[in-house]
Amino acid sequence: MNSYLKLFGNSFELGFKLSEYPFLVDQSYGNDMGPSFHFKLDSAYYILWVDHAAVEKREDESNSRYTVVEAKNLGDDEYPELQTKASPALAEFETVVDIVLYLNELKSRLAAKKSNALM
Repeated sequence: MNSYLKLFGNSFELGFKLSEYPFLVDQSYGNDMGPSFHFKLDSAYYILWVDHAAVEKREDESNSRYTVVEAKNLGDDEYPELQTKASPALAEFETVVDIVLYLNELKSRLAAKKSNALM
């Protein structure tokens, strides 16, 4: 079972199927208001924060449902310990359609990098 399900329950709706995006690593933590997932692109790490679908359930109603931020790694590549960098969000989305488009684009970019590395 994924960490986010243990921490936030089966009723927490991500809006996308996590299994379709194997590059997303669940790093959800009990003190956070919603699930978070990290991924690595090139040599940088990023965190995707997912908030409640219902705006009134969000800690800060001005936050978007989906937020992507750059992260700094306090660990190493084998055991990353990621923390949000103190910089503006790289991307914010409110709708499921927009986050799915974003994640599909990431999946394509990562697949292209993988196939180029094999050549």
